[in-house]
Amino acid sequence: MLESYGHDVTRFTRMNDSMSGAGALANARKTIWNHGIADEIRDVVNSKQIDVVHFHNTFPAMSPAAIKSAHDAGAATVLTLHNSRILCPKAVCFRDGQPCTACVTKSFATPAIRHACFHENRLASGVVAVKNWLHRSRKTYQRSLNLAIAPTEFVKKRYEDSGHPMPPIVVKPHFVESDLPLGEGDGGYALFVGRLSEEKGLKVLLDAWDRLTQPIPLKIIGDGPLQHLLDVPQENVEYLGRLDQDAVYRTMADAAILILPSHCAESFGRVVVEAFACGTPVVCANQGGQAELVHPGVGALFESGNASELASVVDRFVENAEETIAMRDAARSEFVSKYTAEINHAQLLDIYHQALILRGRTDLSRLTDPDLRVDPKHARTPSHSGSSTRDSQHANLPLNQSSTFANDNAPESEQSHDTESMRGHDELGRRASSGSPLG
Repeated sequence: MLESYGHDVTRFTRMNDSMSGAGALANARKTIWNHGIADEIRDVVNSKQIDVVHFHNTFPAMSPAAIKSAHDAGAATVLTLHNSRILCPKAVCFRDGQPCTACVTKSFATPAIRHACFHENRLASGVVAVKNWLHRSRKTYQRSLNLAIAPTEFVKKRYEDSGHPMPPIVVKPHFVESDLPLGEGDGGYALFVGRLSEEKGLKVLLDAWDRLTQPIPLKIIGDGPLQHLLDVPQENVEYLGRLDQDAVYRTMADAAILILPSHCAESFGRVVVEAFACGTPVVCANQGGQAELVHPGVGALFESGNASELASVVDRFVENAEETIAMRDAARSEFVSKYTAEINHAQLLDIYHQALILRGRTDLSRLTDPDLRVDPKHARTPSHSGSSTRDSQHANLPLNQSSTFANDNAPESEQSHDTESMRGHDELGRRASSGSPLG
């Protein structure tokens, strides 16, 4: 996104498979503090005179050493809080089919070790717990970051209430592109798009569909460990499997409503914004960051985990078809007013501006002077598909702001339907398969 607006972006990406083949002890050490990555980050910041380093994920291959190194090299530093990994070794605050915040306020995540929360492995969970404890004790994030970005007020409050020493936290939602198909809901069906897993509420959804008094077809897109529940035919339920993104959006545009029954407290809820972009109202569980996005006029909330209440809400949408149709314009307006790339770009520049001031930088001309920018039509179109290489990627555009984006391509599984992709957030890069600190 930044490149398309003419900014000079240097991408610094390390795939987690770069840790494969190393011994367990070596990987554990790198997860806690990776000296090699710290040296690389310092060299990039110095050689390219980087102004802002925006981190999206440093776990496990980079480690928080990357953040401290960028800060020590003189750059302003920003971190997007995509999940709760700093507070919860599992990252999603969900265990045994229920929300869990047992470790969020603890200095040391003993419950995570006891329950083997990370990769169902106590030793690996212990490594992550030690990492979190060490950097909490050293105040690494508070001392080495100028700002942190939360995608919702929910995430901001969770971190602020945790007691973990953090920098100032600002709220900036993610965005999606504006070219999604705008539909009329002509398909007349409800739609679920997401991972077929316990935390995404599939069981609650299927239970609710058995309770409807005003039947409406349900289409389900996705795959996951609970896919077997869809092997048994259920009236008015059609399983479409995993579809390519264009097909997902077409199906979304034709849906009367989108259902988001997740009873894991999501950090954001990108699928909600995608639905709004298509003009589709959303019925959403009333917890987590996703619940902040849905309000009367563009959708409705129901009590998380309550199949009866979900069925009642869906029945009301079916009974009041004209009101549901009228919501489509409001849903699209909600997207246009809050979640476009143009709005996100302005918000992000303001955050970088704040970070530079907090860093003690007074000359902001490289960030703010439009005369120093490359015309966007001559800028390289950014790729959101990530890279399969472990080398740095550089977008060498000669314009006003030099910034670097640091990503470990690891999944942080609070997001949803396209196997943890980060398309259209302010980040560049794609989350790949999960890496373990023990190899």
